[in-house]
Amino acid sequence: MSSINQEIAKLINQHISIQKSLKRDIVNLRGLAKFLIKRYHLTYPVDAVISAIRRYDFGHFSDDKVELIQEVFSKMLLTTKDNVARVILHDSAFDKISKDYLEENLLKKNLRIIKAKEQITLIVNQKNIEEKLALFDKEDIVTVHKGLSEIRIQFQKDITFLKGIVSRITSELATREINLVDIIFSMPDILVYVQEEDMLEALEALRKIKV
Repeated sequence: MSSINQEIAKLINQHISIQKSLKRDIVNLRGLAKFLIKRYHLTYPVDAVISAIRRYDFGHFSDDKVELIQEVFSKMLLTTKDNVARVILHDSAFDKISKDYLEENLLKKNLRIIKAKEQITLIVNQKNIEEKLALFDKEDIVTVHKGLSEIRIQFQKDITFLKGIVSRITSELATREINLVDIIFSMPDILVYVQEEDMLEALEALRKIKV
């Protein structure tokens, strides 16, 4: 029984709206159980899921936190940028990036860069992409992903102390089956990257969080 309790708790933790409704006792438990079973392809009986929901621990959750999170979302600003490409390089390309940044400046404008241990991710304007790729040896390039849009989520303050911000964003996109290609944290901003054809729907999803 403990395994089902843990699994159901993990699923509920992904949905702030469900937590809020359960806390206020305004959700139909049987309906919620059926939703979880269908949504996550659970094999447990409905009554077992209902029992696990009733055992959900609200110790970490409060309405005050939800209201604070909603206040943060209500004040966020959303801006977009099209014609974006993501280039993943081997770490060996870092010297070439540094040289261009100091001299040719082909990459510098609007460059986003994340350097991990073995790979480097560049987010660049897709304009003149072939010229930009020519800066690197072929063996430097891991993948090139074109046709992306950037959605900049700008908060009024640093929100790293608040739990649930990022999960709320990703959940809204996942609900609409929008693939999140990449995400960059640079507080107080979060930069979200999706396919250009998904940008309008992704923007609409994020605008609904503001309400």
